[in-house]
Amino acid sequence: MNGRARVRLGAAVALGAGAAGAAVALLATSGWLIVRAAERPPVLALMVAIVAVRAFGLGRAVLRYAERLLAHDAALRVLADLRTRVYARLAASARVVLAGRRVGDVTSTVVADVDAVLDLLLRAALPTAVSVLVAGGAVAAVAAFLPAAAW
Repeated sequence: MNGRARVRLGAAVALGAGAAGAAVALLATSGWLIVRAAERPPVLALMVAIVAVRAFGLGRAVLRYAERLLAHDAALRVLADLRTRVYARLAASARVVLAGRRVGDVTSTVVADVDAVLDLLLRAALPTAVSVLVAGGAVAAVAAFLPAAAW
């Protein structure tokens, strides 16, 4: 994987963490808003929370879209680069690889293996990195309010 793809995947992780963080903040803010509104305070006392709920809801959607766009772009670029390198090596050693096999079997195996890399990036590595970041941020936010609860 080249440096440009790493930067794009890193940015996708950051955007994904932002989207998941916005979802957590949306949940917390809307929960607080419902509980506080049940006390029937003046509406002006709730305005900041109302605007925050809207902002977190919109931010979550926008960040999630941008994360998906950037992650798939980076993963597809990695996939194209990997396919090029694999096919070049396969062509260089075609006699050894094809010994006793049909061309279609080798091709389908190579395609499946290279596509597994795409799945690894998009369905395993990226969500794991996002969840670690968001969990760490959530624990840090809780620790800011009540350090004993963070443990």
